[in-house]
Amino acid sequence: MDSGKILESKDPKEFAMESYLYIRSLAKEVQELNKPYVVNALNTIKTFSHNPAVVNKAVNDVRLRLERKKTIQLLNGNVFSSPSPSVLKGDIYLGNTVGDNQPAFLPLRRINENIGVWGRAGGGKTNLCQNLALQLVRAGIPVRAYDYKAEYRDLLPFIQDMLVLNPKYDKFNPLEPVGNPKEWLQFLADTLQQDFNLKPETKFMWLNYADELYKRYGIYEGNKSYPNVQDMKDFLIEEANKNSTSASRKRKIYTCLEVINSLLTSLGEMLNCSSGYTEELLSNLSFVSYEMSNLSSNVQSWLSKLRLKHLYHKCFSGKERNKLKMVGIFEEAKMLFSESLHHSSTSVDFIKQLFTQGRSSGFGAIITDQNKNELADFVLNNLSCQICFNLASPKEMRATGYSLGCSKEQVEQLRYLRIPQAVISPAGHPPFMIKIPKSPVAKHISDDELIDLVKPRLANLNFSPKSSSQRLKIQIDSGIKYEGKKKTLMEFLIELKNFLEQAKNNSQLNISQLYASLNLSGRKGDNLKKQLMDNGLIEESTLRTGERKRPAKNLKVTDKGEKVLIWLKKRVKAA
Repeated sequence: MDSGKILESKDPKEFAMESYLYIRSLAKEVQELNKPYVVNALNTIKTFSHNPAVVNKAVNDVRLRLERKKTIQLLNGNVFSSPSPSVLKGDIYLGNTVGDNQPAFLPLRRINENIGVWGRAGGGKTNLCQNLALQLVRAGIPVRAYDYKAEYRDLLPFIQDMLVLNPKYDKFNPLEPVGNPKEWLQFLADTLQQDFNLKPETKFMWLNYADELYKRYGIYEGNKSYPNVQDMKDFLIEEANKNSTSASRKRKIYTCLEVINSLLTSLGEMLNCSSGYTEELLSNLSFVSYEMSNLSSNVQSWLSKLRLKHLYHKCFSGKERNKLKMVGIFEEAKMLFSESLHHSSTSVDFIKQLFTQGRSSGFGAIITDQNKNELADFVLNNLSCQICFNLASPKEMRATGYSLGCSKEQVEQLRYLRIPQAVISPAGHPPFMIKIPKSPVAKHISDDELIDLVKPRLANLNFSPKSSSQRLKIQIDSGIKYEGKKKTLMEFLIELKNFLEQAKNNSQLNISQLYASLNLSGRKGDNLKKQLMDNGLIEESTLRTGERKRPAKNLKVTDKGEKVLIWLKKRVKAA
């Protein structure tokens, strides 16, 4: 700024305005805007805007000081000024400021309001998150890491009650409902549609079949023996093989079977259970890392959403609000928080709610990514602090620098950050540079070492294996197939025999009366009736009572049904 030339201007107010903007801009660049000498100079310029001589003196008093500070920063390779001491206070140690070497801390409330960590691969993001995780655990804050790179296992030697769940020995049943079973099925259907690109009509068909499977298992009646993915596969194959299934429906079923096969291939024995390692069982552990490094991205995304739903439902029901109770670490955040999540569904709405409202229930998120531009606005607008490591892409530098509140020179400095340097920008404060300490991790834990380490910890957990109450397929001499809930084989056969026998000997009873005589609920009676009718063993007929009201219906045993009844009696008697 050439104050001499401006001083020659005939308009004092124009000179005052340009002087004010220049000093304010320069002070902001070197992060001295709130310093008393700058504030006094700006107030003088505003107060004496009609007097060019006073304005010129106020400008000259601070200009050289500010320009000198900017030059020193450039010569030292650090265009960031040190923050005020109040910004450095907190509970979790981050590192020391570059320049004056002051320790910088992060308050728990900022983590409760979400942290964003950016930088290229190998820049130091995981090292920082490992440091944060160790300190959070020591502070009594449980941590859950959704680990797509198998790096958090290396913290096992430092955390006594940490567990790493790997698909090789993990147990998880996606069909085990959380909360209301119907709402869970809707959420599950939405995640399948989103992550596996199901068409809407295919998703609705899957939802209807899953609903039917729940009915067969009595889930809506409170039964805790849940079907699993293999049961769903068997059920869909059975439906596809029915002669009454149309060609278009079969195509949709085969699409669903492709997805199920990919899940069974990827996750194997992990899904072979009635109830797995739920968050209810894991709630006493201070650190759980869900490893998904060898899975495809769509399976990783799908599994993470289901785990998060379990976590949120089981662990955030307390009355205490706005106090950090648990932290989730999400590396490669675009997996769950991508800008592409623009269409509405229960799964997407849940992810938004978790990130934007989770803080009120005590859930804080630490998210990391190489490409901040790919994240959704609902994420970027709800970060209380951002930490940036080295960036190489000019596009990422501009976008990240702008969100950090950097000047042009500071944006350019992001390219030259050396490991372990980072720029931190707490919301409401100018950015500053810190040096991140190295985490205590010395070596990477191999798969064999991992299994040896987690075996004792898994021994304290229980899961429900594939239930003895699974649907049973029985094929008898006549070639007819029956299905039911397997209590024991003989109990199931007796149940079929009693139903057919009662229907044959009491043809005057309507269907409701028949169910009552057998002590069957309407749903269980309808399930048995449907199976027997599908196999041609019974048929419905109308009871004529002579009264002027809706005709009642009863069941008639067919010739084929009578042959099967004879076989059942012999089988039961022999036992």
